[in-house]
Amino acid sequence: MNDTKFGTTVTLPSDNEIAMSRTFDAPASLVWKAFTTPELLRRWLLGPDGWEMPICEVDLRVGGKWRYGWALPDGSSSFEMHGEYTEVTPHSRIVNTEIFEDNPPAVTTVSFVEESGQTVMTTTMTLVSQEARDAVLATGMSDGAGRSYERLGEVLATL
Repeated sequence: MNDTKFGTTVTLPSDNEIAMSRTFDAPASLVWKAFTTPELLRRWLLGPDGWEMPICEVDLRVGGKWRYGWALPDGSSSFEMHGEYTEVTPHSRIVNTEIFEDNPPAVTTVSFVEESGQTVMTTTMTLVSQEARDAVLATGMSDGAGRSYERLGEVLATL
């Protein structure tokens, strides 16, 4: 699989991984800020249009916890995920666990690589099995992430 969703390239590097990559017209320090600051995360990390992010907790340090929660404005649907940071290298790399509902935990690695004032951000999710990977893909996660990353580009243009 090599697909593009809203300008984000989605690939499957192995049987249990999903990678999403996008280039932003901003330095790594700014992309990092938008990726780690709750007030900014709430503006772009929303998945498909129409969702809000009432829960956004970030304790950005090794051993620190994070928790995100989304909801539709009419209250008809909501969901949460959470995890723990296992590696934090400012402006370069974040590794964390990710727990969503009753699913086995995943490990997510986000890298920020700056070149000539642009930053390639790559998010790689490592799941417990190919079946778990395929189940995540079946949720439409890559469409939601693609739209979120498109929104991130819009937010970065305002900073």
